[in-house]
Amino acid sequence: MTMQRAAFEKLFLATLCLVCWFGGAVCFAQSNPFQESDPTARAEQSDVDQNQPAELPEFDESLPAGNKLIIRSVLESNPQTAAEFGNAVKLMVDIESFDYARYFLAKLDESMTSEAEIFKVFELLGSDFFLQLHGADQLQPLGRELARRVLAVSKKQAESPARIDQLIKTLSSPDVSVRSTAFRQLRRLGEPAVVEMIHVFASPERKSEFVGVRSALKSMGQSAKQPLLGAARASNLQVQAEAVRALRKFPSAEATDVMMRTYLSPKLPESLRRVALDSLQQSNRLPANPASVEERFYQRAKEYLMGHNRLAGGLMGDRKLYQWNTSTNRLESFLVSSATASRLAAAERAADLYEISPSSDRNRKLYLITQLEAAKRVAGSNRSVDVKSLLNKFPNANASEIDQILGDAIRLKLIPASIACCEILSEIGSPELVMGMASSQRPLVKALLLGDRHLQYAAFEAISKIDPQQAYVGSSYAMLMAVYLASSETRAAGLVGHVREDIGQSYAATLQSAGLFGKSVRSSRDFFRQAVRDPDLDVLLITDTMDRPDYAELVQQLRNDLRTKRTPIVLLYRDSRASSRAQRMAGSDAFFVALPLTLEPELVASQVKRAKELSQPWAVNDLDRRKHAYTAMNWLAKIAKQRDVYRFYNLGNHQQELTRLLYKPGFAESASEILINLGTPTAQRELLNFASQSGMPIESREKVADAFYRAVQNGGTLLTKQEVLRQYDRYNASANESPATQKVLGSILDAIESRAKSD
Repeated sequence: MTMQRAAFEKLFLATLCLVCWFGGAVCFAQSNPFQESDPTARAEQSDVDQNQPAELPEFDESLPAGNKLIIRSVLESNPQTAAEFGNAVKLMVDIESFDYARYFLAKLDESMTSEAEIFKVFELLGSDFFLQLHGADQLQPLGRELARRVLAVSKKQAESPARIDQLIKTLSSPDVSVRSTAFRQLRRLGEPAVVEMIHVFASPERKSEFVGVRSALKSMGQSAKQPLLGAARASNLQVQAEAVRALRKFPSAEATDVMMRTYLSPKLPESLRRVALDSLQQSNRLPANPASVEERFYQRAKEYLMGHNRLAGGLMGDRKLYQWNTSTNRLESFLVSSATASRLAAAERAADLYEISPSSDRNRKLYLITQLEAAKRVAGSNRSVDVKSLLNKFPNANASEIDQILGDAIRLKLIPASIACCEILSEIGSPELVMGMASSQRPLVKALLLGDRHLQYAAFEAISKIDPQQAYVGSSYAMLMAVYLASSETRAAGLVGHVREDIGQSYAATLQSAGLFGKSVRSSRDFFRQAVRDPDLDVLLITDTMDRPDYAELVQQLRNDLRTKRTPIVLLYRDSRASSRAQRMAGSDAFFVALPLTLEPELVASQVKRAKELSQPWAVNDLDRRKHAYTAMNWLAKIAKQRDVYRFYNLGNHQQELTRLLYKPGFAESASEILINLGTPTAQRELLNFASQSGMPIESREKVADAFYRAVQNGGTLLTKQEVLRQYDRYNASANESPATQKVLGSILDAIESRAKSD
């Protein structure tokens, strides 16, 4: 009797579930947590568990009576629709009859053949049901694949503009229950719904809907904040007014800033300013006086610019912002990093301040530097700022003013703003910006010294385009930077310093898992020499075994050199005394990581990766290295060819580095042109040795041999007697070499003999 009662209760509950299941619709869940790459594709049959039955399982009489009663009831109901199959799956899972659950799950998958049908089923069955399918181990892999497909399609359908637009129109229904249902569905959709609601105000023909949309916007919660902030700066006055009116409901500093700007801007119409005044009064945020607003904007712009004030929700990851597109008359979103979002906020506050009070020099300087910082962060490291567009935004700006802003940006260590200044000066600058006073460095030269590779390249490129043809303070730094950039092998590398070669090599091998080509040295002197010579080093790994000078002094030397000033350093230390010293060093160096010495490759690799991320705001990639190297090489070849014009650039101080450039793929011709004009025995010897090496590409050897001929014609043979005799031996030993090689070696002897005859 007890078992019959229990079975009856289960059957009753199952029937009740069936009725409830079909009786109510469930709203769309906002996002798909499963990240399916192709959510609309059905699961392939081969992906389904081989144990999943293709046919109805045989009835098991040994099951509990209640379970048998429920299974018979479901089978006798003969499910035909997707909703009925889904309910059957739910009941089978509830009684843990997974053979039948998998059978009905396959039927459910087969029954959903269009996106519209999938969305209808989703609304009937609800997101919890499909989340259950995704998580039940006994229903995999089909349960997971089907859940992903349904949730992704449903998200797409729910966020479709047509559906959202229909819900927005329903907000004007005379039936309060219908309006309430539409509002709840719009609120669940969040920002996509808010954006479409804002677009209604840009359509005068939909004026009858304004009241309903206006009322709904005020209650949309935090999802409305960012779209409204973007809409408050729209070119459409109706949209601006509605956004400012709605922002009174948001007690945030950003909303307050927008309302204050609208209230005080002399460029906005009086009607819009009255709306802003009303919003400020109703929210009890009316400023005491305009001067207090100016000071507020100035301080907030500075805080955002220096990264001292983070936007709400912007501590990490990307942040979605909105801006009005005048051409399409619509609100558009874009993603930026939290750091970029902060600088864009600085540019907005400074622009508001300059709009309110344009006569202040302080306001103008802040406006220029924040706009440049924001523009470069948006452009990124691989794309120059739009110089013409920026200059159009800066009334009466000239090269002298941009040069002053560059000086301020360098002083504040604002790398993107400094780069933007260099990119502008490369187009509008003049030699006077580089020449300067006899005893002081100009901002473009100072930019070379700050240590950021992208800034160094931008400053070097600006100097090369401005093309000063007289000596200036800092010309040696430009020359040093050109040789340094040209030396790149265009592959990311790391350098290890350890007194024991075997351990150093082990660490160097570990760097490969961090994406770096590892090298190692045993002494501090070799470490420093290699570090300042190699532009491909992304990370320097130093152990406290480094001595004479010790590791701390080595770090200091590296930080004093413009080429390694901001290169990330990882220090591995062994004892507590070194630990306290290392922590003090880390506290004063933003590009420094210290940790106890370990031989665990995974730990070392993770710390190296962490150190690479310290390269802010951008790391240097292989494409950057290639571009930097070719620009520098072309400039070096130019000044080498015109020694009478560029004699103040001392090529001879870099003879060893310049001769190594011969061996860089693709650089043989340019490097040989430089060596021709050095006019030294070392230069001739390197040209001779390169052209004589059978392992080098024959095309490059031919070009270098021709360069050797011209070097001899220009300055005579600077080789020793032994070197000349060795060259004859090379030629005599080339009988078995290719004709092309014999021709190159013969041309070298011809060059030597031709000058001897002319003498």
